[in-house]
Amino acid sequence: MSSPALLPLCLLLLGLATPVRAEEAPTPAPEPPAAPTALAPALTRSQEQQQALIRQLPAEQQKTLQAGDESFLALLVPAARAKASGTVVLVPGDGESADWPNVIAPVRQELPTYGWQTISLSLPDPYDPVVAIERDTAPADTDAQANSEQTAPPVTGGSGTAPAAPTQAEAGSGEPAQAAVAPVDPEAAANAQATRVLARIAAGIDLALQQGANPIVLVGHGTGAYWAARYLAEKEPAEIKQLVLIDGREPEGLPPRLDATMGKTDLQIADLVHAPGPAAQRRKTRAAQKANKGYRQIELPVIPGDRAAEQEQTVRRLRAWLDRLPPAASESPAAS
Repeated sequence: MSSPALLPLCLLLLGLATPVRAEEAPTPAPEPPAAPTALAPALTRSQEQQQALIRQLPAEQQKTLQAGDESFLALLVPAARAKASGTVVLVPGDGESADWPNVIAPVRQELPTYGWQTISLSLPDPYDPVVAIERDTAPADTDAQANSEQTAPPVTGGSGTAPAAPTQAEAGSGEPAQAAVAPVDPEAAANAQATRVLARIAAGIDLALQQGANPIVLVGHGTGAYWAARYLAEKEPAEIKQLVLIDGREPEGLPPRLDATMGKTDLQIADLVHAPGPAAQRRKTRAAQKANKGYRQIELPVIPGDRAAEQEQTVRRLRAWLDRLPPAASESPAAS
């Protein structure tokens, strides 16, 4: 076949192929990368404890209370008698849950058998002054500082302009520039902790008032005794005049309150201790100095190797003190 005859044939074939290419689907645009999923903030130890109790304990015992902008778990066990003798509001110590096996759980579970309703509170994680101070006084990035000292040109001459301070990304840290973190004021952190804890105690007392079983007795274990005493000293609620300390102690880094509260003559106080030391003696002396006849220190027996018997003795001594409350303290005040 001659060359002139091939040219029309090629043009014909090219014309037939062009529509096929035109009908091909366009290549889709690449999808934008998915936004990273935001991670939920890590739970505090107290929140983890509360979630565990929600899974483990009967739902009828669980009460969700509100304190400021926080909700928290409280455990309510009604009295096993038709007429309750009163309500015990339990304040656990640092790191303890509302059903802590030492003291808290035995008291909240056994007192209802003897006619006392119990409400056990969950407190926020304890205030740690060491962490607050370390965050407040943390040194700057030493690598960045050393690199800055080596590379920053000196400022010379009366009319010279000082160079801008290098950012963290420009300095030797190798990390992108970050906003400065405001220092933590330990005193402000301690005050914020007190506000949170006292608000939770107030919410527990409100629940007790709603239940209507009076009198209401605050019982604190360990540092919980400090918070119970501080609540009564600062708030002076008219409806609560009974306080129980069980191995009470002051939290580190917070202003003392226990000794001064022992001298409040309008309070009836049971100070239960397993091993009376200097702190317990100071509390006893303070009560004597202020002639607080409502104060009584009770030594608890230490039973090595038998924790169950030791716990039973704690409940028994507490119950005996509660049963000896004068009739005036057992009368239900008028509802406010």
